[in-house]
Order: sequence, then C-alpha cells, then structure tokens
Amino acid sequence: MISQKHKFKKDAINLFKCNSMQEIEKDVEIIFKSNSKILPKNKNAKILIKPNFNNDLNALTGNSTDLRLIISVIKSLKKRKYKNITLADGPNCGINHIGIDVFKRLGLDKIAQIYKIKLINLNNTKPKKVKLTTNNALISHICLESDFIINLPKLKTHVEAGITIACKNYIGCFLGEEKRKIHDNLIPNIIRLNEIIKTDLIIVDALICMEGNGPGDGITKKLGYLISGHDPYLLDFTCSKLMGLNYKKIPFLKIAIKKNYISQQDINQIQKINPLAKFIPAKKTFFGRILLNNFFIGIRFNKSFQRFFNKGFIPWFLFKLGVRQDIYIHEEKNIEKLDAKSNLTKLEKQKITECMQVYCPLKLKTPSDKKCIQCMYCHQILPNLIKYKGNLGAFQMQLDRFGKFVREN
Repeated sequence: MISQKHKFKKDAINLFKCNSMQEIEKDVEIIFKSNSKILPKNKNAKILIKPNFNNDLNALTGNSTDLRLIISVIKSLKKRKYKNITLADGPNCGINHIGIDVFKRLGLDKIAQIYKIKLINLNNTKPKKVKLTTNNALISHICLESDFIINLPKLKTHVEAGITIACKNYIGCFLGEEKRKIHDNLIPNIIRLNEIIKTDLIIVDALICMEGNGPGDGITKKLGYLISGHDPYLLDFTCSKLMGLNYKKIPFLKIAIKKNYISQQDINQIQKINPLAKFIPAKKTFFGRILLNNFFIGIRFNKSFQRFFNKGFIPWFLFKLGVRQDIYIHEEKNIEKLDAKSNLTKLEKQKITECMQVYCPLKLKTPSDKKCIQCMYCHQILPNLIKYKGNLGAFQMQLDRFGKFVREN
C-alpha cells in the first residue's frame, strides 16, 4: 500500500513500504493498476524493462536492481497479456571489456527462461548515433524504438554524480566503451540522456540501497521502499531529499533546475518532505580526482595495456587508491546444491523459513528446491544456516566485501 504520496504539477511520486517478496508483488501490482491508462493498448507492443546491472554485484550488496522487483514487474506485465517483453541493460565498459557475463552471474538468464521473455545485453546491439552535449555516441536502437520503457533503477550514492537513480540509469543504454563519451561531460550528459530517451514508468528499487562511495564500493543500507513516478528529474530530486542529501551538492539536479525541468514550486514542495534516512554522501579520493578521467581511462582500455589492467597488481592497487571501485574475479561460481544445514533447532528452522519468505525471488520454501536459480540471496543472509556444495568463485568476493553489512541490515 502507498505509505507516502507527493503530488506535483507534472507528476505524483508514490512510496511503498515493503519488505517481503509477497509485499513487493502486491505493491508492484498496485503501481500497474494505477498506471493502467498509460499502459500500451497493443498487447504486442515492444516493452523494455531497463534495470541497473552495471556489474556483477547482486542486489543485496546495494548495487544492482533486485530480482524480486524485476520478477514482480514481469508477472504484472504477463498478467496483462503483454507478449513482447525485453529485459535489457549494458554492463559497464570495464566488466564488458574483459568478457564477464553479468547476466549469467546474477541469474537473469534463468529468469528470462522461466518467464519466457527476451534478455539482451545492450552493449551488443545495433547502434544508433545520438548527439550528446559535446560529442556523438552510439546508443542501442532498442532504447529508442521501444513502445514503453519501464526504468528500474537502484537507489545509490555516486562518487561523481552525487546520486545515481532514475536519470543516470540510462548510461547503460549506450554500447560498450561508448559510455566513456558520456563521461567527457558527465553531469550535463546525465540530463541529456533523459532528453534522448523517453521514460514511461519508473519504479525505484529502494529496498536495499548503497551509501558512501557508491555505486560499487559503498556501504549496504536497507531502506525497504519502492518509489514510483514518471518524471526522472522530479523523482531523483525527491529521492535526494528522502536520502537526507543536499540537492545543491548534486550537480545534475542544479542543471535540471536551470533548465526548468524542476520548478521553484517543485523545490518548495520537495523541501517539506521528511527524509527516510540520512545517507552518507560519496567522496572522491585525491587519487581519484587525478586519475579518474578519460585520458587515464583511454590508456586502461588501450589494447597494448589492457592485460595489465585486467588482472594482478595494478587493478588491486587502483582499487586501494580509490580510483577503481570494482574488483573483477574471473572464476565463475559452480554450485551443485544449496540446502539447510543438518540438525537445525526450531529457532534456526524458523529463521530459514522467514528468510525464504522475505528474500527468495521465486517464493520457494526451501533453498534445496529444484527451481532454485542460485541467486544466493538466502546464503548471503544466513551463511551459517544455508550451506552449499560446490565453489563460490567470484561470489566469494561479494561475501567478503559486503557480507557483514548485508547481515547487519
């Protein structure tokens, strides 16, 4: 149910307090019912679901869009008999460059198979040239030719942009290293993205968020909300207030105000909203300010130097300096089976039952169910109670980096 509603002249921003998979499903269905008038009449309309899967960190770290939200959206569309549904994103140029399959790691391939929808890596699609603020860049044709776009961003802080929610989520629509062209003039280009790509419906994943040095090296923060709207500028501004952040320190919002995408009346109204929490803002390190620029990035992706940046000491050293947020491990996880440990107490059995009810995207009752897609949500929450047979591979890094924060939330 709607827990807060904020009406503006151009839009209404709705907040839904939810925690379990069942609650998320119900709230997503409410969102779709309330938007029935704007949904395509044609059941063969090309519907694009654009989540945030910029790298292989799963939703419980606070980085990517929650599978529970994605599945709930797919179910609501399927319930309405839509037949041409595409789930698509373009993972960041670093992880794409070294050939890691983000979709497979996060279980999206299995979700697409279960629900019979298309799953597309936008980095590998037919390009179309569009004009940015200072140059041209290649964007996926899918993002320009879809009939209805559902933007499913994650709520996070961001070292360069201040926040990354609805407006910035469209960077993933650009092909591979074309994303770097956006960074030539990042802040104005965040606004430009939303002038190029139309938005029909936005549902922000504010269930488990990220604060501090996001989008990939921050601290997991549980908020427990879905936030819906249609206007990306108003929605991001509202979210910044809900996060307890000063909009004057979020540079792309200042441009949106200057361009009158956000009016003074909107500002006055948003300022009356009480924050849901106080997020720790992101801060760029000294070395990040020097080295996090396109000249350095150009060297990093040069074929002559790429082997030095993909593995070994250099990527580790850059991570320690705060220049690089991501640690990419090439070894894939290979889980033969997930199951509860033996000889459980009554309290431990109850914890597992509650965990599955809250976190399992497929609403399975036990991690040993044959339908399990091995998203590893249950193991992240209860690593001492839910065991695995096999090898965690790259997923072990996520447990090491974020496990403590995930369990504390």
